[in-house]
Amino acid sequence: MKNLSLLILLSLVLLSCHDTGSSENISNSADYARHMEAKALSTGRYQPQTDIDFWTEKLQESPSSFMYLNRLAGAYAKRFKDNGRIQDIHISDSLYHRALKLTPFSKASIYRALSANAITQHKFPEARDHAEKAIEDGDKLSASYYFLFDALTELGAYEQAESILEKQVSKNTFDYLTRASKIADHNGNLDQAIDLMERAYDRTKDNTNMFTWTKSNLGDMYGHAGRIQDAYQTYLEVLEADPNHWHSWKGIAWIAFAHDQDTEEARNILTYIAPQSHDPQIDLMLAEIAAYEQDTDQSRAAKINYYNEVSQPHYAGMHNKYLILLEAEDLQMSEAAVKRALEEVDKRPTPVVYDLLAWSLFKNGEYEKALRVASLFVEGQTFEPDAMYHLGMIYQYNGHKKRARKYLREAFESSFELGPLTTEAIKEALKS
Repeated sequence: MKNLSLLILLSLVLLSCHDTGSSENISNSADYARHMEAKALSTGRYQPQTDIDFWTEKLQESPSSFMYLNRLAGAYAKRFKDNGRIQDIHISDSLYHRALKLTPFSKASIYRALSANAITQHKFPEARDHAEKAIEDGDKLSASYYFLFDALTELGAYEQAESILEKQVSKNTFDYLTRASKIADHNGNLDQAIDLMERAYDRTKDNTNMFTWTKSNLGDMYGHAGRIQDAYQTYLEVLEADPNHWHSWKGIAWIAFAHDQDTEEARNILTYIAPQSHDPQIDLMLAEIAAYEQDTDQSRAAKINYYNEVSQPHYAGMHNKYLILLEAEDLQMSEAAVKRALEEVDKRPTPVVYDLLAWSLFKNGEYEKALRVASLFVEGQTFEPDAMYHLGMIYQYNGHKKRARKYLREAFESSFELGPLTTEAIKEALKS
């Protein structure tokens, strides 16, 4: 009895004392307000539209130039990363395919570009196929193998992906370090993943695009590790280099919401970037903020708006993870969620996708089947906080209280990443 009382006391201390890095607010609009005023007008910043106009004019003069097609395709791909308009990535693909037919030389670089575009669109089997064709071509094999690595990890072929890393002669390059970081993160070694990404960052200081990508990824990783202040400072550094780096703006908005619980500031940031970034996921963040404020109608409206947008054919499954979660949790479409999750598993049988299937089955009332999927394909194979939460809930409902508490506590340690709503659900589950 004494031991039980001590356990209960320790649990209460954990719940009451846990925070995500600091009890004080971290975000401060004074740190970034000037970037909002500057908007996209920062001097020296790369402007994809300038390249699009230039190479479009050149292509009109020489419609059969594979070089002009390549350059124009690359400019459209870069503009998609800038503004999120889905049509740009489709235009880029079509231009690369035209270039493939015209080039008399090596096609490897075009296949690598198509592989990158396919990964952006979550067309991972296509990304693998393009990378393999680049390898067959034989030009710059190391670069092509890294693209194959990217596709294989997204398809859940981790052993094959790791074998590519093992064969690399140079293990101190940017390409190697970023991929090794991804494997370390997948294996649950976040400290090692951060160390590797920091080493990769040291190699980007003379390249603005690489700098912002690497630095913003570090910001995300610091947040995952509970280093919220470090994450915030990292995002600010990215905005110094590129005030239109929408991912970093979203990172700061999440800190304002999930750590500071400053819903007004989080909403201000998201409202500012929404019309410029064209990122549909902003609706999901606004929905979560509204739900936190108990504005059920506004939350549901934002979720439906997101759902209707990304269900359109031109998104081609890019947002399937969130469509599955919305169908399972919010839109009373659990059967549709199971169907979509099964289709996704067929395309990419990763532990994270199997987690979506297990959770969809759970929400559809198929509790024993959910447990079978979770125990076989999720447990011990991913360390993502939402998967830990789902495992905890599935085990708890199926009567495995001890194992349920283990995973719920692990999820609770990632409260910042999961957000206040899921954190509250975990607290309630731990009380039962």
